[in-house]
Amino acid sequence: MTTEIHGAARQRWRTLLPVALLLTVACAQVILTRTAGLSPWKGGGFGMFSTTDDAGRRSVRVFVSAPGRSEEIAITPSLEEAAVRAAVLPGGRQLTHLARRVLERERRYGRPVEAVRVETWRIEYAPDTLAATSRLVRDFAYRVDTTAAARR
Repeated sequence: MTTEIHGAARQRWRTLLPVALLLTVACAQVILTRTAGLSPWKGGGFGMFSTTDDAGRRSVRVFVSAPGRSEEIAITPSLEEAAVRAAVLPGGRQLTHLARRVLERERRYGRPVEAVRVETWRIEYAPDTLAATSRLVRDFAYRVDTTAAARR
């Protein structure tokens, strides 16, 4: 009798585990879309049928500045993957990674950089007219430690 009870409890646990995992992922995805700017299409994709806010409707703009220099730079093929990741989840880790990649690229070409600013944008549609407008999701500034660079 106790073997049957333990077997039934074990079977119930095996049945509930996927449900618990699915609920955990869904909750994490909803929280990240509300707090960290995660695209509802990512992190589980539970919002993909309720929104047009996917990676194709998000963009990144990168600006570099130094004495005598302040400009927007193009997202080159070498930066595309990091830029897409930053657009889809504009968290500190992704934005810092992109800024560091930009810094490395600019230094490789001998261009001075004191700061890298990354903006992430998404397209929103007006409910009544469906007019598209861009909305800033996150504006991130990465300051370069010039004292460490001078010691190299």
